[in-house]
Amino acid sequence: MKADIACGGLILILNIAPLFGQVILTEIMANPAGSETAIPGGDSNEYIELFNAGDDSVDLTGWSFTDGDDDDYLSTGDFQLSPLPIIDGVYNSMILPPEGFALILDPEYVDPANDQPFDWPENTLILTIQTTTDLGGYRLSTTDPVTLFDEFGTPVDSFPNPFDPGDGISAERTSIEGNSWLSCVASTGNTAGSRNSHWPFGNDLSLDSLTTPNNPAEESPVAIFAYVSNVGDNTSSSSTIRLYEHDDTSSSELISTESIPSLLPGEGHVIEFSADLAVGSYVLFCTLPNDDNQMNNDARFSLFVGPSGWPICVTEFMFMPITGESEWIEIHNWGDESVDLTGWQFGDEITLHDIPACTLEPGEFAVLIQDSSSFGDSLCPEALLLEPSGWAALNNTGDNVRLFDSAGLPRQILPYTSAQFGSCMDYGISAEALEAGSYQFVCSPAGRTPGCENSIWFITPGTANVYVEPNPFNPTKETTTIHLEFPSGGVEAYIYDRMGRRMATVAHPDRSVGLEFVWDGRDDCGEILPSGMYVLHARDADGYSAKKVIALEGGR
Repeated sequence: MKADIACGGLILILNIAPLFGQVILTEIMANPAGSETAIPGGDSNEYIELFNAGDDSVDLTGWSFTDGDDDDYLSTGDFQLSPLPIIDGVYNSMILPPEGFALILDPEYVDPANDQPFDWPENTLILTIQTTTDLGGYRLSTTDPVTLFDEFGTPVDSFPNPFDPGDGISAERTSIEGNSWLSCVASTGNTAGSRNSHWPFGNDLSLDSLTTPNNPAEESPVAIFAYVSNVGDNTSSSSTIRLYEHDDTSSSELISTESIPSLLPGEGHVIEFSADLAVGSYVLFCTLPNDDNQMNNDARFSLFVGPSGWPICVTEFMFMPITGESEWIEIHNWGDESVDLTGWQFGDEITLHDIPACTLEPGEFAVLIQDSSSFGDSLCPEALLLEPSGWAALNNTGDNVRLFDSAGLPRQILPYTSAQFGSCMDYGISAEALEAGSYQFVCSPAGRTPGCENSIWFITPGTANVYVEPNPFNPTKETTTIHLEFPSGGVEAYIYDRMGRRMATVAHPDRSVGLEFVWDGRDDCGEILPSGMYVLHARDADGYSAKKVIALEGGR
């Protein structure tokens, strides 16, 4: 029994019948990018990935697959597997060990005189196909089904309808137990010969957020909260979490160590640190013990401690401008008094430059730009466009944005990396603060908003409200109710993750004013979202806007 579910241009294929045997289809590249062409005369690197989910090795001699199409080079569409020819003196067998991966490649991509067509892990079993014509080869389309047969011609597994997630992005099986498929996460593109990007790890604690209720903090000690969740398949053992202070030389000083209790899969826990810090600006770094997935074990944020308030802050910056345009940094006065910026400085990790002397009024924005003649946007009314005499160029792959006041105190140190923002950060898309004074930056949903309130902010505070109860909530046990109060109709509301990616639709513009919506913690594809912090952003037809942070506990 199968069901096709459309979701965001993708198709989820749900095969309710149990899997046969040990070897399953786990990834299909039907529409590779043109840059993946490997050898002269080759087309592009389509492939089919197999995985041995059993406990014993499997001999794939005599196995075959079909794409169910009669317009391929083989009229039957039936391709029998064979070992790869000798490459670099290595001859591949047909034996797929337990938890081993195999890649089926078109023979036209394989040339013993050349290097391998693309990178795959060293232990991957590489297969090709036997052909009965001179042309040989196979070509997958975005509508071809794929069925795998054993040596007796018995169907072992199938992928009924390969969808097209985009050039160079593969279709991945989301787990080895079921048969639902999603596109490989865009930051990866494909995982040929490796575990799929959607597969949960066995032992995997995730550090979902690191924050403080007071930034700036007027006095010490400062309360700092870390949200930890178990996103793996196994129950976690009790362990420890450590909070460090980073200085300008990138060395670390341990501030505090706290205990993490044992967590069942899907459970989360809030850890509270107490940090005794002198007046100044800090980059705090928190880390979990190493586990099967070390990509989600760290978090950091910047903190200012001092009595002088926090009216001036960086709210947006462009570090990857479109070719021909300039980098820029937006600062904002969200206090109640005017601030003279004479003597203030900004810069990257290495150098600082003077901000042109000016006074920033309450609620006003200023945009510092490398070259005002190449500014491709229009400013909001009353925003200032300032061109400093020097500019510390921001790196595309990671840097620090620094802001110092006239007393030489570091007001903000904002570390960023391209990995932090993922594939949503691209040329011409800015990094926006979730709110004024926040150290949490996401990709701008609007692309960029220089000199204007950020696209994920309240546009008119006090005239629109969002209530969420319960918050946080556990989507595996309950739902939450979202109540929207807006003065106008045409309300739309969406859930964004910490990287600014739209994950779920809560309300559509054709809904009435003031309705309640029940949200089950699932994205628009029907998948429960991972534990962590999400932002609900809602607006109506007249431009009134509101946002709310929602915490998920016990997500997938």
